[in-house]
Amino acid sequence: MVINKKEFIDRVEFEDKNLISNVYDKIMLCKKINNVVYTEEFYPPNVWNPIENLASHLPVNIYSSGVFEEAERRMLAFAPDEVWYYPIDLLKIENGSKFLPLRHKDYMGGIMSLGIKRHKLGDFILKDDVCYVAVCDSLSDYIINNLTSIGRNPCKVSKLDLFTEKLPDYDFQDMNVIITSLRIDSVVAALANLSRSKGEELIQSGKVLLDYLIVKDKAKVVKPNSVITIRGIGKFKFICHVGETNRGRIKAIFKKFS
Repeated sequence: MVINKKEFIDRVEFEDKNLISNVYDKIMLCKKINNVVYTEEFYPPNVWNPIENLASHLPVNIYSSGVFEEAERRMLAFAPDEVWYYPIDLLKIENGSKFLPLRHKDYMGGIMSLGIKRHKLGDFILKDDVCYVAVCDSLSDYIINNLTSIGRNPCKVSKLDLFTEKLPDYDFQDMNVIITSLRIDSVVAALANLSRSKGEELIQSGKVLLDYLIVKDKAKVVKPNSVITIRGIGKFKFICHVGETNRGRIKAIFKKFS
């Protein structure tokens, strides 16, 4: 039985319900024209994962890609058959200054300063003084021609051949963390190396995201494979609970995105 639009929107947890409504329209368009249809945005796992899980209730096949092997943000494709091509380019941004390093947020801010929305961009991977970012192919030439500097740093932007060049992988920092519980306030305090009260302040100020959604409930439980973003500190993925200390505290493994 095909799911209706209202139920589809309700089943996908995302703050912009208009975007989710547009996704459903694209699914129906694919069914109507019997040809592949792509989203023009990249979505986080809390969007593409439930949509893929709804495949048995939809009239077309669901696929996703973000170029990188472990891409978090992905473009969705709806098709009657398999999909081998996505309208995505991978850009290489080289920092022209050897003295002023750039961070993830600097590269993102540089591109967004051109008037490009975040959902038009996929993941960013940093390797030394180079940033790789997946973008909708309709925007790649505009970025290449207009992004000549980031802050005070000159930069060079080029397009990589996805079929002939080696693609970068994420670098993760493994973290063994001792926490009192799997509540988000306890997890944030441990990851940020803060007191629990300071962790609560970050949550209440809207600086903590759980699976890409701002979380305000400090008692929210973090589950395996959840992604915790602490603005100004970093992004982490909860891998698993591996045991307890003699005092009953939880031993957990996290990965920090670098």
